Amino acid sequence: MKSIGATLEYTRHRNADIMRVFNNIIQSEKHIFLPRIFSLVADSPASRFWVSEERAVAVISAMVAGRILPRMRKNKVEMFQEILRRFLILKQDNPKAPMIRLISEVVAQPAPKFYLTPRTIGEIIFKIKKGFYK
Repeated sequence: MKSIGATLEYTRHRNADIMRVFNNIIQSEKHIFLPRIFSLVADSPASRFWVSEERAVAVISAMVAGRILPRMRKNKVEMFQEILRRFLILKQDNPKAPMIRLISEVVAQPAPKFYLTPRTIGEIIFKIKKGFYK
């Protein structure tokens, strides 16, 4: 599955998406309480599922085959369950389509949330503001 130390290839785009939502929420809030803001960001819709097509194919293939997945955080399990649900719908409509094409289509769709904890959202935002990703 995922190797230790692997980095997300979409980090820059994911961070821009997080900051877009963060800035929108900050502008609409009367009082700034960062833990609440981070929670709102985490539960906000994302522009896509922030996982690579390769990782999604590996995990969804394992799920379809009924293999036991390695330990994953609750948010990641929830994300992959949603990707699987959408994949199975597409597969019904396109039974002969390759798995990689269908999963690529699914992960590019808007996601219902970021599937990150509020704490992780806060860490990412602080790293962005400190220039960690440059």
